[in-house]
Amino acid sequence: MAGTKRRFVDAHVHLWDLDHNPWYQFPLPGPNDFGLGLKTPFPDVYLWEDHLQTVATADLVKWVHVTAVSAAKDVEAESAWLKPIAEKAGLPYAIIGSTDLSLPMDEIKAGLEREMKNPAYRGLRLLGGADYDSAKTDEFFAYMVSRGLVYDAVANTGGIATAARGLKRHPDLTVVLEHTGWPLAYDDAHFEAWRAEMAEFAALPNSYCKLSGMGMIVHRTDLAVFRKFFDECIRLWGANRCLFAGNFPVDLQYGSGADLIAVFDAVASNYSEAEADDLFAGTAERAYRI
Repeated sequence: MAGTKRRFVDAHVHLWDLDHNPWYQFPLPGPNDFGLGLKTPFPDVYLWEDHLQTVATADLVKWVHVTAVSAAKDVEAESAWLKPIAEKAGLPYAIIGSTDLSLPMDEIKAGLEREMKNPAYRGLRLLGGADYDSAKTDEFFAYMVSRGLVYDAVANTGGIATAARGLKRHPDLTVVLEHTGWPLAYDDAHFEAWRAEMAEFAALPNSYCKLSGMGMIVHRTDLAVFRKFFDECIRLWGANRCLFAGNFPVDLQYGSGADLIAVFDAVASNYSEAEADDLFAGTAERAYRI
């Protein structure tokens, strides 16, 4: 589709406004940047108009807002702040929030029931991680299944297989593995270790893989490296269970929005038109029901 903007469901968007909302604590450039290779601080403000400019080389038709709050106690306030912004934007969207599994289960459920009053609320990520051997985690995942919630899994090499083994007990849970399984490096040895764990995760019947976040590992937008990892995910899951996502504004550290969308276009060009549409939009529509 040379010269044509592809329809794009951006499945990993962060909006924030530090001038008004003190919910975020971001790493700074330097030795304590969590290995992100930050060149400059994240912007204090990144709003809908900024995101439209970032992804202007694609035809943004729907989007998924993923929380980046530092503490789960602030996630309901973030969702309330986001709602009028999303309504003004006018595009179908979904919200991925969070919770704190150290809280009593009744309190966790009550918070999520409040969140689900917004029909755009679709699921959550556990920024504090999850103990996949815990009975409480199993109870929580069973609750998610009962409420039709999507689990955005945060795991990296060394923990992907552990997550897969725990999630195997919940075959009806829709799971989206974030950020290409969040590899910790991209040398050949690490790639092989990552690939073995990803194969285990891909065997989960209701799992999807979000092709995103590679800039955080490579510290630049690199077609050759990104394609190597993305193609392996597509081989394991199939294009109908893989989805491109921007991770903006975080990934603006590593290139422009146009740079990353050009990588997506280049990767998709090796697949059929139907598969390319799945990667850009169709899979995200199914996974997040938007």
